[in-house]
Amino acid sequence: MFITGANRGLGYELTRRFIASGHVVWGAGRPGRTERLEGLAPAGVVAMDLADESSIVGGMARLAAGVDGLDLLVNCAGVDARAFAGVDAARGPFDLDAAAFTGVSVINATGPMVVTRQARDLLRRGRSPLVLNVSSQLGSMEVAASIGSDTAYCVSKAALNMLSVKTAQALRPEGIAVVMIHPGWVSTDMGGPSASLTPEQSAAAIHETVAGLTLADSGRFIRWDGQDHPW
Repeated sequence: MFITGANRGLGYELTRRFIASGHVVWGAGRPGRTERLEGLAPAGVVAMDLADESSIVGGMARLAAGVDGLDLLVNCAGVDARAFAGVDAARGPFDLDAAAFTGVSVINATGPMVVTRQARDLLRRGRSPLVLNVSSQLGSMEVAASIGSDTAYCVSKAALNMLSVKTAQALRPEGIAVVMIHPGWVSTDMGGPSASLTPEQSAAAIHETVAGLTLADSGRFIRWDGQDHPW
């Protein structure tokens, strides 16, 4: 399997848990920031910048040189507007400049699109292959109507959801499932210390949920515990 954003937060914990359960795991992190991931001793480490298509293509070529196929691709890497100098009190639709808004969308939506495209041949050779796109409750129109202060993040996750739906439609005939998952409000750097789930708790639930997903689930938007999430 291959997990992006594996150097920190939920991605790191998912990588740790899947390795501990006996899976062969490759992880990706931004160039120059993979040292913590390397400490988990995964099967392989890929340095990849999701804001740079050529970096993704090169990183996925390295993965393809090291594995015969992929059973699971987890698109977990993501940022919010604070990564582009946004501040907590100024992330509304009239606060963000165009570069910050676009930058978040490139990493959170365009990046997973390119990663999945580059992984397609490997997924075709996988066993019951699954693409798991880590979305958010804030990508839900119903939920984001009442919560969520970071407009760029909300929009990018809504875009990821639509991308996932279209990708699920395209890959179903090839036997490849695509599922969106809200990991819960997790106490990562983005989620903050008041969040209701630790990365360990979220990762444990996702690990269990993934084991039960099949092609019949393709196109679903679910929670960490496998329950359907409102659109």
